[in-house]
Amino acid sequence: MAAKQPSRIDPKLVKALCHPLRVRILEALQDRIASPSDLAGEMDESLGLVSYHANMLVKYGCLELVDTQPRRGALEHFFGATPRSFIGHQDWRLAPRSVRGGVTEAAACGFADKVSAAAVAGTIDDRDDTTFSWMPMRVDETGWREVAEILDTALKHLMAVHERSAKRLGGEPGIAMVVGLAGFEAGRSE
Repeated sequence: MAAKQPSRIDPKLVKALCHPLRVRILEALQDRIASPSDLAGEMDESLGLVSYHANMLVKYGCLELVDTQPRRGALEHFFGATPRSFIGHQDWRLAPRSVRGGVTEAAACGFADKVSAAAVAGTIDDRDDTTFSWMPMRVDETGWREVAEILDTALKHLMAVHERSAKRLGGEPGIAMVVGLAGFEAGRSE
């Protein structure tokens, strides 16, 4: 049986990160929706520049239009990140190594920031069914592939939950939740 060839990363995902403002927009919209006007004010950038890059992220499939609202004779657009655009999504593993390092660092830092913010806010332990665990493991090559498959399946299930919840919420804010999945080779000192 022939070995499964890895898929190529969608070049649109790589292009989405070719400008630092796009990365900032994606980071800002990981857990909320906002308009380019909102983002321009927060980022101290021009509305035209933020709108341009938000539209490019829509084109690349990383943002989606979530809502529109009339404002002063115009229509304000509100965007949210699509599940596959989440910094660190498995699709990014297919990117060239030169791109992956920055994406992995952004994912790890973003996750650490979310954990820290939840700990400071006291929300990390508010629910009895909160899950927060990690474990070191020793595996062979087959075990490595088994864990990778489990995590990939879990990710697909989580994305489906995200999509079903978005439909049920119908624009309501819902519960802001952070879910992290990681499986990586430990540092040599481990």
